[in-house]
Amino acid sequence: MRCTRFFSWRKNAYGVRCLSRVRIIILIKWILVLLLSTSSCFAQVSVPKRIVSLSLCTDQLLLMLAPRQHIASLTRGAVDPNLSYMVAEANGFLLTGGNIEEVLPLNPDLIVGSAFASRDAIRFLRQLGYPVKLIGLPASIAEIRDLVLVFGEWVGFPERAEQVVRNMDWQLARLSKQHAAVKKTALIYSPNGYTMGSGTLENAMLNAAGFYNLAVDMGVVGFEQMTLEQLVAAQPEFLFIEKYVDNPDSLASQYVDHPVLDNMPLSKKRSFIPSQLRTCAGPMVVEAINYLSEKRYESEP
Repeated sequence: MRCTRFFSWRKNAYGVRCLSRVRIIILIKWILVLLLSTSSCFAQVSVPKRIVSLSLCTDQLLLMLAPRQHIASLTRGAVDPNLSYMVAEANGFLLTGGNIEEVLPLNPDLIVGSAFASRDAIRFLRQLGYPVKLIGLPASIAEIRDLVLVFGEWVGFPERAEQVVRNMDWQLARLSKQHAAVKKTALIYSPNGYTMGSGTLENAMLNAAGFYNLAVDMGVVGFEQMTLEQLVAAQPEFLFIEKYVDNPDSLASQYVDHPVLDNMPLSKKRSFIPSQLRTCAGPMVVEAINYLSEKRYESEP
């Protein structure tokens, strides 16, 4: 169905009016320009500028990925040096307990929190029309990468998230080259006698730092209790003792302060990752792995 002329409306041989080719091209160009400008406007509107955080872990991701002026509030945990990796960056922000009563007056255009937040509170906020995004608990380095990229999309700065992930990958690749072919065996022992096996971020960090987690061979999946007898029988080359709950009067701490551990060779006892590096699963995992790697290679006492 060819038009007889190209520069005006004409009837073809079948009596159908059709537009000239030049005008079709011009029309398509105008449509493309309109679509691009419209999508650009939507992109600008979609960037939240009053973001409220309901959890320590979203506090830290916000501080890494969003401009300070876009953050309306953080939680009080953000300035706790025992828990927060971003204490210095968190100074100067409004701090809340993550309660609805504190959130509503801020009129947020995005609320971010943990999947472990109160379901009733989250449901109520959504019913009021507030956009709420919740993060899960990554159990691997790959899941941390995905979390960072998704969070970057939520706050409107995906390019920042991509740069953070690139930096993570570069540092992890550098660390992997330092390890010998043979991994050192290790176990983690924490208050209440818990250890971490397969399917945990702690296991992934041990592997990335050049260790082999004996808890996996013992059939430990996730977090499980281990008796002192099992611990001694396993004979790990490295024992990472986590003592975040450092209260000698608590039953939980008695596990990691037991005299049996004092009788183990000093070369096998190491403190575990500082709590501020592992309270939340995020880009700080690289520093945690580096910490473990240094313990692997440090001189014996």
